[in-house]
Amino acid sequence: MEKMIEKAKEELQLLETLHPHKFNYMKLELQSFISLLHSHQLLDSLPCTSSATTQASTSMKRKRVSWRKREMEDQTKKRKQRDRVDVVLDKAHACLRKIQDFKNSTT
Repeated sequence: MEKMIEKAKEELQLLETLHPHKFNYMKLELQSFISLLHSHQLLDSLPCTSSATTQASTSMKRKRVSWRKREMEDQTKKRKQRDRVDVVLDKAHACLRKIQDFKNSTT
């Protein structure tokens, strides 16, 4: 698990270095992943019978649900954005066709 955490940190650092103002969503996902790995690592080191483990487990479940919900919302936003882009492209193609038709009719 340590190797995964280190690799994720390296990837995050690389993204921040090469693209300081881009890929914010990906950076946040990597940070979330690193936090999740740290949490799992901490949970593994705690005794299973403590109430803190139960609280941490419940908290982790909430975080996972929240993370999944956020991911689904982001996917929905991306689909909507793609749909909007498709509409704009369709309108642009229609406009180009009209221009070409107009040019062909005047010559």
